[in-house]
Amino acid sequence: LVFRDLMVFISQLQCTLLDIHAALEYIQILYPLLTNVLSTPMHANPNWMGCFTNNTQICEVLYFAGVPVWLVHREEFIPPTMNVV
Repeated sequence: LVFRDLMVFISQLQCTLLDIHAALEYIQILYPLLTNVLSTPMHANPNWMGCFTNNTQICEVLYFAGVPVWLVHREEFIPPTMNVV
């Protein structure tokens, strides 16, 4: 029982530390990029999970900040000449 309690505590601690790390990374790296939009896009950070959106304005802001982003469209908005993988 003591070992199980210790494992639960360590798991909760790890989750809390990861949340703190994500918040600090957002404040230090991403927030300045979102508030001061660059004229050329940054390379996407492979360590970030990224997001899906159907809003083109949000997609553009995240793209220029270097966040991996996927723009979701309905099929009728995709030109027939576009190569969809």
